[in-house]
Order: sequence, then structure tokens, then C-alpha cells
Amino acid sequence: MKILQSPNILNWYPFEKNQRVLEIENEIEKLTEMLRKKCNIVKSIKQLSELDYIEEKFDIVTLIGINEYQKIDLENLVIRLEKVLNPDGKILIAVDNKFGLRFWAGNPEKILNQKFTSLIGYNNETLKTETYTKKYIENILKGIGYNTRFYYPLPDYKLPNVIFTDEQLPKYNSIDKYNPYFLEKSDILFNEIDVFREILKTNKEMFTFFANSFLVEITKGKCNEKYKYISFNNMRKQEYQLITKISDTYVEKQEVDEKAIKHYENIKKNIEYLQEKGIRTVDYIEGEKIKSRYIEQKYLLNNILTEKLEQGKNTEFEDIINSYIKEITIEPYKETEYEKTVFSKYKIEIKDKSIIESMNFVKNGMWDMTFKNCFLIDNQFYFFDQEWNEPNLPVEYILYRAILYTISLRRFVSIEKLFDKYNLSKYITLFEQLDNKIQEEIRDDEVWKFYSQNHDLNIDGTKQELNNLQIRSEAQETEINNLNERFKAQQLENNNLKENNKLLQEELNKSNTERERLQTAINNTFLNKVKRKIKKIVK
Repeated sequence: MKILQSPNILNWYPFEKNQRVLEIENEIEKLTEMLRKKCNIVKSIKQLSELDYIEEKFDIVTLIGINEYQKIDLENLVIRLEKVLNPDGKILIAVDNKFGLRFWAGNPEKILNQKFTSLIGYNNETLKTETYTKKYIENILKGIGYNTRFYYPLPDYKLPNVIFTDEQLPKYNSIDKYNPYFLEKSDILFNEIDVFREILKTNKEMFTFFANSFLVEITKGKCNEKYKYISFNNMRKQEYQLITKISDTYVEKQEVDEKAIKHYENIKKNIEYLQEKGIRTVDYIEGEKIKSRYIEQKYLLNNILTEKLEQGKNTEFEDIINSYIKEITIEPYKETEYEKTVFSKYKIEIKDKSIIESMNFVKNGMWDMTFKNCFLIDNQFYFFDQEWNEPNLPVEYILYRAILYTISLRRFVSIEKLFDKYNLSKYITLFEQLDNKIQEEIRDDEVWKFYSQNHDLNIDGTKQELNNLQIRSEAQETEINNLNERFKAQQLENNNLKENNKLLQEELNKSNTERERLQTAINNTFLNKVKRKIKKIVK
């Protein structure tokens, strides 16, 4: 299956309507459409060579995916782009990271479509190919007078779920906010989210070294620092897709396109409903936009609960969850008629309908009031991102989802134990069906199929790949050793030649000395003969 691509890598960027944009060899049709909606003038060229025929200047130049240009030196590439850029203009480049964690896991890199080759610098290839690290890009661009700002899209720049920055790097207990994807029948060595989690626990600054890809803003002016974190809903149908953008002081939601406007308006109604019922929300409505106060990630309820378990504070963990259950139980009621429940709406068969009587229903079921969508500050709960309202929903289902989707808890306690503790076990089969039905209504089937396609944790296959690399490396090492031996032999021969040359020079010097002695003797003999003849003549 072909890799899906979306305009998300730039859909959040604060373009201005009057800006002139040049995009180079963009293969993402939706990205071009998005740019044309945001900016009045967008020019597209298919090849880098077309730059030679462009005379006008642009405010922004985009190059999304530069693997095709890897044989071009990065410095020369940017200098070429500079010729069509206004003095304070910006270049936006997206590129894979040479040491991206997905390539360590066994995903083939995108230049040669081979495993592990970027990690060893393509040393086994006849034609030397280069890929980039963050440090390399920084050093090159700084050397030619450019400022840079790095963004870290995950799983990569082609299909980002989240985009981090140096101002907001992921935390070990919140790195699971994206969905890795794999090429069909990929042989994967490990779960990259698990490894990222351990990297972040050790040193979060190491994340930037292993990030799968980069979006780099390049300018001789000031980099845009408006947003420090961006997230997307890739799995959803277009009518439900939103963008969440976090700045230093607030969080802003934006519909991906006009198809999601109705959903956006429904969220506003949910915010108003919760506030009417005395539920604290971080979200608020400013004009036509949905915004939120920015609150640090350490106050997220899922992070706090995970830390309580990690620290062995089980009683505090339980107290928080008990308070949380009271908070989400808004005007509960009992229901005995199946037809009036959410289960009837989604045609979920229940053999023993008496099970419904044990549930606590709410008229407006905000089923995403989960641990991940809540802050806990001074023992008060503050909810956000409440997009969904399902009528006649049991509160137990909301709690079920909160536990199920907080993956970080599973490192310290099994979810089965939590389901037992909070009397949810008897509902599991029913809730699983309901959750699947609701998700089917929301998710995009094509995208879901893409993310769900087969991949294997194939140790044997990966070992063979590594063995092949080892064989090639050993052959290369043998060739290098042979070259070294030949070099040593040549060096020895050169030394011998130098020694012979020295001896010859000494012989030549001796010969010159002897020649000079003989010449002097001849001259003296001749002079003596001349003197004797002169004496005879004088007599």
C-alpha cells in the first residue's frame, strides 16, 4: 500500500494571505490546495532546475521532502533557494533524520528503500549518498548566516499526528499521542513508542537526536515562534478533523477544512453545557474561535495518576479516581428500557437486559472526559477537548475508556485489576462493542486500514538483514585492510627509494669532491708548467 500523505505538515503554519509562496516538487495535492486557500499567490515548480528561470521573489519557499536532492550539498541548495527569496523570507524544508528511531526499528529508509543503510552512512553504496542530522543542518546553515527553528513531526513529516518543538518536547508518559505506521509486510524489531519512552526517561534532550524527521524553518530574519506544539486527528473522517495548536499562553483549535465546521460548532455547545453544569473547563470561546488556557503537561490527570503508581502511592491514586468518578457523573439516572439507551442506537444486542439497570446513565454523555483530557490542579478537575456528546450514555463507559486508553498505567497495574476494582468487568464485552461502533462512525476507513496493515516483529528476518550488513561491512573492512597493506608496502618502497636516493646523493657528493680535487690538481700542474716555461724564456 502506498504511503498516505496529508497537508498536516504545514496546515497549522501561520501563513498570511498576502504572502507569496513558492513550492518545489510537491507531490501532495492537498498541500497545494491548502496553500492556495491560505495565500493569494502560490507558484509551483516540478524540478529544482526551474529556479534558474524564476525572476520574482517570494516570502516563503517550501521543499517538503528533499531526499531526491540528497546528492546536492545542503549549503548549495539553500544558496540556490536564497536567490528567489525576499530578504526576510523563510524556507520551510522537511527531511528525514539520518538516525530516526523508526530506521533503527527496521523500517526501510526512503532513498534506497533498504533497512539500516542510513545508519551506516550508505558506506556500502557505489554512489555516496548523504542524509542529515539536526546538528549537521544547524552547523551548515549557521555557517552561511541563517537562523533555524526545528519542528519534530511524529511519526514523520508525511503523515504527522503530532509536531513537537524544542520549547515543548514530549514527556515519557505522554509520548503515545501518535500512531506509528509501517509499510506493508514490514519486519519491525521493536515498538518505537516504547523505546522513545525509555529515551525520554533517561534524557529528554536525546529525543531530538532520534526524532524520525524534521521540519526546519530557515531565515536570515526572525523565526516564527508562535506555536510550540501541534496535534492532528489523522484517523478521523474529514468532517471531524481538527488541529490543536499550543502557544506559550493559550491553546487554539482549528478545523482542518470547511467539512469540519459543523463539528467545530458542536464543540462550542459542549463547552457551554459543561460550564452550565458547574464543570470546570480549560476551553473557552473567543469570538468564533475555541481557545484554552495553556497549562503545563505535568498537571495532566493521566500523568499524575501514572506518577502516583510509579511512586507507590496507591491510596492517593484511588482517592483521585474516586473524586474523578463523582465529577463526571452529571445528573445521573437509572434506565430500564433498552430502546432509550445508546446501545439501542448502535444496535448492540444485549441478551440479559437487566444489566442495564445496574448502570448510571447521563443525558449528555461526554465520553471523552478521560484522564488524558483533564488537568488536576489544587484538587480541582479541569476538562478540555470535549468534542463528543452521546445521549443516554452510562458513566461506567466513560470510566472504562479513561482506564483503557491511559496506556502508561499498564506499566504498574493491569487494566483487568482496575476494571475489577471499579466494577466494570461485567460490562467489558458490551463496552468493547459500543466503543467499536462509535469509532467506526468517526474514523476514516482508508486511513485506518493503512495504519492497521500487516507488520511483523520478525527477529529472524532482521537478523538476516544485520548479517548481510555485517558481511558487506566485513568485505569492506577487508578491502580497507588490503588498501592499508598496499599503502604500507608503497610507503616502505618510498622509504627505500629515499634511502637509495640519499646514498646516491652521497656518492654524487663524493664524486663532485673528487672531481674538484682532480681539477685543482690539473690546474696546479698546468700552472707549474706555465711558470717553468716563463722562467726559461726569461733566462
